[in-house]
Amino acid sequence: MLPSSRLAAVCAVALAATSSFLGADQGAANAELDFAAVARPFLDKHCVRCHKDATAESNFLDLASPSSVQLSAGDAAAEGAPDWGWLLDQVEFGDMPPTGEAAPTKEERAAFVQWLRSELGEGDGGQDQPLPARGLRRLTAYEYENAVLDVLGVSIDLKSLLPEDKVGHSFDHVASAQSLSEAHFTRYLEAAEAVAERAIPSALLEGAASKQRYFAESLAGGRGQGQGRLLWTNGKVETMSPAPCGGRYLIRAEVYGVQAGPDPCRAQLAIGDAVSEATFDVPATKEAPQVIEAELMAQGRGELTAGVRFVNDYYRKKTKDRAALDRNFVVRWIEVEGPLDGGRPTTFMERFGLGADSGADSHATPESLVSQLAELLWRRPLASRGLRAMDDEIDASVMAQLMELSSPGESPAHRVRAALIGMLASPRFLFLAETQQRGAEWTERGSAAVDRHTLLSRLTSFLWRSLPDEELWVWMRTGEPRTHEQIVARLLEDPRADRFMKSFADQWLQLRATESRRADRKAFPDFDERLRLSMLEETRRVLIASLRERTNLWELIEGTETIVNRRLAEHYGLSAEAFTGEGRLPRRGEWLRASLDGTSRRGLLGHGSILFGTSEATRTSPVSRGRWVLDVLLGSAPPPPPPGADNLAPQKKNAEALSLRERMEAHRADATCAACHARMDPIGFGLERFDAVGRERGDGGEHELDLTGKLPDGRSFDGPIELASILGQEDRFLEALAERLLVFALGRGLERADRAAVQHVVASLDPEHPTLEGMIVSVVGLEEFWGIAPYDVSDKRDTEIEDDE
Repeated sequence: MLPSSRLAAVCAVALAATSSFLGADQGAANAELDFAAVARPFLDKHCVRCHKDATAESNFLDLASPSSVQLSAGDAAAEGAPDWGWLLDQVEFGDMPPTGEAAPTKEERAAFVQWLRSELGEGDGGQDQPLPARGLRRLTAYEYENAVLDVLGVSIDLKSLLPEDKVGHSFDHVASAQSLSEAHFTRYLEAAEAVAERAIPSALLEGAASKQRYFAESLAGGRGQGQGRLLWTNGKVETMSPAPCGGRYLIRAEVYGVQAGPDPCRAQLAIGDAVSEATFDVPATKEAPQVIEAELMAQGRGELTAGVRFVNDYYRKKTKDRAALDRNFVVRWIEVEGPLDGGRPTTFMERFGLGADSGADSHATPESLVSQLAELLWRRPLASRGLRAMDDEIDASVMAQLMELSSPGESPAHRVRAALIGMLASPRFLFLAETQQRGAEWTERGSAAVDRHTLLSRLTSFLWRSLPDEELWVWMRTGEPRTHEQIVARLLEDPRADRFMKSFADQWLQLRATESRRADRKAFPDFDERLRLSMLEETRRVLIASLRERTNLWELIEGTETIVNRRLAEHYGLSAEAFTGEGRLPRRGEWLRASLDGTSRRGLLGHGSILFGTSEATRTSPVSRGRWVLDVLLGSAPPPPPPGADNLAPQKKNAEALSLRERMEAHRADATCAACHARMDPIGFGLERFDAVGRERGDGGEHELDLTGKLPDGRSFDGPIELASILGQEDRFLEALAERLLVFALGRGLERADRAAVQHVVASLDPEHPTLEGMIVSVVGLEEFWGIAPYDVSDKRDTEIEDDE
């Protein structure tokens, strides 16, 4: 979000333009005319009543005296100067004048905003002062994991090893929020060693891996049952087992059943992604358990889950035979043995010719393999032999240092593994460096285009949350120079673009609150983990579909279609008729599009992930829901509450008999709460149609539902459908989305001078059919994105990205 300041600055709008701002006598005269015609009437009508003298009651703002109303945006950074940008936000978003005062008409507000924007230099293509550079940024844990998967073929969860990614400006990859310590470097080295072990398992370095036997001391899943774990419904009991390399593994388990119904218990065995084709009948009982076993082919990843799945639960509530009531399953222990075939080379070893059965060029030298890896992981070409490295190249001496991490007499696999650890622990991999394009000219504002390697790294970090792969480098180096539209289209065609949408949506929509939230079991006994995960998946699928199908962005506000599975369809009360394309509810594991006509759900406001994530464990929270709408959809977040002010405690005897709206009104009686709650609560009440777990509830009950509310500018609504309709007419939504997308793309917070770039992004969209893809293309076309430093966004927007080699 753009910067904010103290409340006292709000009505300091009274300060009029002076000649020092415009820098010319005629400009000063025009500014005075505009002030007299536009600003002065606005101030007199909406501000002077409260700010009429320099006393504490008026926050020491005397707006009645003509001598006190002077504006000098050029002195905005001076000590004691108001924050004019924040002032613009307050008036533009309807936060001022405050509730209870005469609200300006739409035309009055628009004229005043236009005047103040002109005084601040917005809308003319940029600011006189250049923006700061984005700063050095390191890879997040998510980007690190994606990078080693895409480049090395290694799938690994490193969140427990890598430093925590702090959030800044709503996102976890903003440079200013990151830190680095000596302890972090140790953790990066441990992560590099873990990745190298997955790529080239130590068990295979000396030939075939020796067979190991692992007996699980602890099991997870189900609930404790004597010496084992009991499953009362279909599910699994599992353990983490060593699996140093790919190959055949024997998994065995001792099990028995609590038998019921016409069939015996049935189970499957699994290790990693491999599941036994055979289903085992388990007629055994507690008195005489049985052992089941199977050989399965597993992909070695250092450690894999090995487990037993119960697949035929049976339960009959109404039966006279108590023995036939409920079928359960118990796992007593699990054992894993292998690899039985001596192990198999990993995907990485096969690709780079380090396995005996590899189809790759096994005659490649360790030096050539390390050079190839370094160019991919460090996103730079290797300097030509015998020549000094340029700024955008890897010096040959650095390659020599990598080879010195192992002895010349060691095997190629040993040498590549040692160098790989060095590459992954290097700042060249961990940080996204920026290098100027050779021969690029600097603009008047101190900006120059980055080289192709920096640009492509920025693009894949933005849209793949990863590094460029070899195929992408080849595509960039062949054919005609690529425009930014062509490159964006190429990246978005790839399935890896789903990572961008998931990462951006989770943070923009604040879905991570849903990931950590749990509903009270007594209040909502039907709510379970599967439903919570289904809510998250619905929102992610809708956003991915919006990107890939170029859906109108306004559908995110007023849309009457969603994508759900059967569990979520039942939770929403959707019938088979809602699935117009199928005429039936989704089958197990299936996701289908459903119409929301006939319900109160519209766009994101009807998603369970949003409604649940903005509720308390036992009840809804109009405060949180109203704050979410202001922050996420309108980009006008209120400040955080003071300590202790966010508690909704009973205010008087028998307060529990009051409705939630009445209790919130009592809460707002506190002067420290009133200012912000007057903005948030009325919006949140419009979403009270949905309970704390996102179910739609009908009218009636102990307290009649009152769904009326209003936005800060006074526009009123009744219920979620009318709220969505009003928000669907609010241009601020596209601007707020553009701001968040720009922060996500640049990896830094926005400054006031970024306003011109944000306005350009919004103005570039098709007014009849704005899309997320169109917004992305526009962001990438800004030199804020592909330049070393910011520039005047009116220049070179369609410049082709030339080959700089």
